[in-house]
Formats: sequence, C-alpha cells, structure tokens
Amino acid sequence: MLRIQSLLGLPVLLQSGKKAGEVKDVWFDEFWSMAGIVLDTRVWQRKTFKCIRWRDIDACGEDALIIRDRQAIVKMDKSQMLRSFHGGVVRLKDMPVYTVHGQELGRISDVYFKESEGTPLIGYELTDGFLSDVLEGRRRLLLPEGPEQITLGEDAILVPASYERVLTREHARNAESDR
Repeated sequence: MLRIQSLLGLPVLLQSGKKAGEVKDVWFDEFWSMAGIVLDTRVWQRKTFKCIRWRDIDACGEDALIIRDRQAIVKMDKSQMLRSFHGGVVRLKDMPVYTVHGQELGRISDVYFKESEGTPLIGYELTDGFLSDVLEGRRRLLLPEGPEQITLGEDAILVPASYERVLTREHARNAESDR
C-alpha cells in the first residue's frame, strides 16, 4: 500500500540515471484514479505543467520513480488538471469526509493506493486537527467495498454511514516510547 504523501518530493529518474525532476503533485482522472504526477522542474511556466502519466512510470520505489526516457514527460495545460492532491480545481488534500447521515469523520491528510492493482484509491488518512493528531493520532479509513460506494464531490466526500465503524487510529508516539 502506497501513500501519496510519500511520493511528494521524490526524484524522477530516467533509466540512464539522469534526474528529470521531482514529484510536486499527483493528478486524478474523472473516476478519482491516479492519472499521473506533476513534476517540479526548474522551468516553470504559468499556464502549463510538466507531467508524467502513471502508465509511463516504469518503477515506483520508496526513494525514486523511474521512467524510460524524456518522451514520457508531457506538457499539460493548467485547465486540464481538474482533480489533484494539492493544486487542481478540485483539491483532495484537506477535503472533509462525511457519512451520508451528515457526520464529519475528518479531513483528508493523505491517500492510499495499490500500485500493483492499477491506481484506484483504497483509503484515506483523516485528520481532526493538529492537537488531535498529536494526542490521539490520525485515523485511517480503508475502503472495505472499494471506491464504488464513495461520492467524491467538489467540496466534500460522502461515505456510507457504516464506514464510521471501520475507522482505525494511528496512535501518536509519546516521548517515553521513543526512549
């Protein structure tokens, strides 16, 4: 299981070992599956981004992403990037998650996906705010029935009421356990 936050900042390397850029953002298609990554390169144009479609990434490791050659890097108009983690028209980070009965479960802090099974979202890491994260830890919402039961809207995510029961908490590490 991979996390989007762990991809951000990773170098993107050509198979020759030359650096092509770093991962700045991840963009999604209309079904909220990962479509590709946005590169943070030295040449930055206001109306276009340099992107790599997910299918053109040969390897996604813990420390780098590998692509075959520079032909995998395409320019994408800013208006085409409708859904992304950080900077699209609809931004997944910090989006609130509610049950269909109107109970807020938290806000998106990170997203989980499986590289080996394509790139549909399989879960969310939710935050209740900094203090709650430090004292209690963030909560995970792994999607037991897949993304089909989820409504990913422009302003909020709606999940079945039963999903409240499948939340798990990542407990914060306290100072004594780190010694």
